[in-house]
Amino acid sequence: MLNQNPAFLTNESLIECNEGAKIYSEWEVLTMAYVISDACISCGACEGECPTGAISAGASQYVIDADTCIDCGACEAACPVSAISAG
Repeated sequence: MLNQNPAFLTNESLIECNEGAKIYSEWEVLTMAYVISDACISCGACEGECPTGAISAGASQYVIDADTCIDCGACEAACPVSAISAG
């Protein structure tokens, strides 16, 4: 199974095909989801900015689903207390 989402990839993982298509193998995928620290004030500003819906309200603060996060950083920029950082 191939992953064709370049948001998860390094330059070394790029393979050019004869047709110019870019293909990436599963073992080359990087997992670098953002994380929300205890500084979260549960304002929800990050949730609305996430293009994949990876952020949801947890028991005491918002949480990011690492499997859904595409590492875009939109949530980090939206956080008023800088509680979000790259994981």
